[in-house]
Amino acid sequence: MTPRRVVSLFLTGALAGLGGLAFNFLLRLGGVAPFPPESALSVFLRVVPASIEEPMVQRFGDFAGQLGLLVATLVAAAVYGLVVLLFDLLLAKKVFGQLKRFEGMLVLGLFPWALFGLLLFPVDGDALFGTTSPYAPVNAVWVFPLGLLLVQAVFALMLSAVYHPLATLKAPPGGSGVRDTGRREFIEKGTVLVLAAAAGIAGLGGLDQLFAADVQPTGTSQPVDLQGAPPIFSDPRLTSLVDSEVTPSSSFYRVAIDVIDPVVDASVWSLKVDGLVKAPKSYSLQDLTRLPQTSQYTTLECVSNELNGDLIGNANWTGVKISDLVADAGGVGPGATYVVFYSVDGYSVGIPLARALMPDSLAAYGMNSQDLPVRHGYPLRGLIPGLYGMMSAKWVERISVVGSVYEGYWQTRGWTNTATVHSQAFIIPLPPAQASLSKYGGSIILAGYAFAGDRGISKVEVSFDNGRTWEEAQVKPPISDITWALWAYEWKPGSAGEYSVLARAVDAAGKVQTSSGEGTYPNGATGYVNALVQIFD
Repeated sequence: MTPRRVVSLFLTGALAGLGGLAFNFLLRLGGVAPFPPESALSVFLRVVPASIEEPMVQRFGDFAGQLGLLVATLVAAAVYGLVVLLFDLLLAKKVFGQLKRFEGMLVLGLFPWALFGLLLFPVDGDALFGTTSPYAPVNAVWVFPLGLLLVQAVFALMLSAVYHPLATLKAPPGGSGVRDTGRREFIEKGTVLVLAAAAGIAGLGGLDQLFAADVQPTGTSQPVDLQGAPPIFSDPRLTSLVDSEVTPSSSFYRVAIDVIDPVVDASVWSLKVDGLVKAPKSYSLQDLTRLPQTSQYTTLECVSNELNGDLIGNANWTGVKISDLVADAGGVGPGATYVVFYSVDGYSVGIPLARALMPDSLAAYGMNSQDLPVRHGYPLRGLIPGLYGMMSAKWVERISVVGSVYEGYWQTRGWTNTATVHSQAFIIPLPPAQASLSKYGGSIILAGYAFAGDRGISKVEVSFDNGRTWEEAQVKPPISDITWALWAYEWKPGSAGEYSVLARAVDAAGKVQTSSGEGTYPNGATGYVNALVQIFD
């Protein structure tokens, strides 16, 4: 086989594989078939060191998963290319000596079907052909194997248009040749097309549901209130900061184990409260909305948020107190120590019982006066103030009280199980990174926000001499005790040049944030933010 034909066969298989994978993705959205690149990415994330994973999350945030899925899809397409190459080299002559051309292509499609179904999905923990996946039909284990088989039939259909095995090119008169277009093959291809069209319609329905579920207003729940705030916060240079005190739902950061968000049918969904409770209960979404309702502003920060990063947001959340749910289930029994949240996507996390029963720990079904968006956990998510966001599980379907410490999805991968938010001051130079002495009479405003979880903020300080001396900034009273606090400092540097500005937060108990710099893994980033500001004449 010539090098030119090797490359040609590989590219032919890879391109046909991409077409099949595009159809596969559509079926995945409709719940008709598993998507191999999604499972491959899941396996990769379980074994990849945090030193590789963390920079991706920090650099790309919400798009890290999509980028990972794209890479995994290209790898899967390469697998198709290799399958076609090996098939042509080892089996084509025998297979096409026995079968018509399109039937031979269908046989070829059995190889990726078996490779993904019998090897990849079990490695990901979803049994053969992904039949135990959270997205698999519960009472129809045959759907995923047949859906994936249909994907390979579509791959074979695409491949048949461009792949010309040497075995068929050299076929003797009367044998199966390249132009084998008999009635039987017409029926076979027509059957594949009809089945693909029917399955594709189901996928389109899933696509529609995926996007329609998040079409809702995303504004804040009330106008920004400057009453009681220091006068500096009325400065027009601080308008953008003040206006961002509450994060719109559409801008709120999202980090999840899922590349494709679970779309939950709330009409059949239910929340189970069980374990070491005296009277286990089950609730529909309507049942939850009838219980006493709580709304509160709460800031959430991702444990992967680097210094001065943007994986942090503040919103108004609505739901029911977890303590009320536990009480409604008869209260906790003897030996209870932890509360575990289980999600429809297989995610789980455990919270100490005392923390879960605090009055501001919620099972939230609303965000910024709207239904909880799909990407943030619709129909229900945990909301645990004071802890990093990974402890506030999304798409929750079960809350279980247990008698021992529980290590959840990220904890089994080495991340902290304490997850207490570190005190941190963030700097947002206005305008970013540079300013002019000729404007505003030489006045420069430095600003940002500070966050200490549920400990509150009492003070923010800035330093212009690498921490030898500190000057107190002005802090706007936060909109709740469990949100970030905005701060601002009017600075008159006096001369042009490049300045290094540090900021530090002091919590409500008077404890100053640590100056010791640590990376995000495994306990969250610490240290002072250092902003370089260029001042011009």
